Amino acid sequence: MLLHAAAVVAPVALYFYAVHPAWSGMYWIDPHRLAGVAVLPLMVGHGLLVFGGWYGAALLLRRGYQGALIYIIGAIALVVLVLVVSGFQRLSTATDYPGWEQNQGTSLFAVQLGWAAVVSVMALFGSATYVAIELGRDGRRVRAR
Repeated sequence: MLLHAAAVVAPVALYFYAVHPAWSGMYWIDPHRLAGVAVLPLMVGHGLLVFGGWYGAALLLRRGYQGALIYIIGAIALVVLVLVVSGFQRLSTATDYPGWEQNQGTSLFAVQLGWAAVVSVMALFGSATYVAIELGRDGRRVRAR
């Protein structure tokens, strides 16, 4: 899992934070006000979220709290859904921070950012499927002991 966080999640996070910082911040933060090195803690944080989520879920499975894990996953999915729906205009517009302030921008898929987001979401679903399969196997191994 550490390899996945370091080889997949961290580079994707680095790309979005370094190349498209205004979009990554949903135009709430002017990236020119931040130091360029601010990208590193954000990238490491993404990797730690994956790492912590994996081991947290495995811990819940080992202790027999599969129902609680399902509720946690559902709550996270609900929060993500609310954020995507409420921020859809921000997420579907490609511009920089001053352009957003002046209501200028283009469709996300008119630039490479849109396709990078699609690839990133596909990788997210692939990773989630892999994690679910592995956690399911882990849970079966623990119950078999």
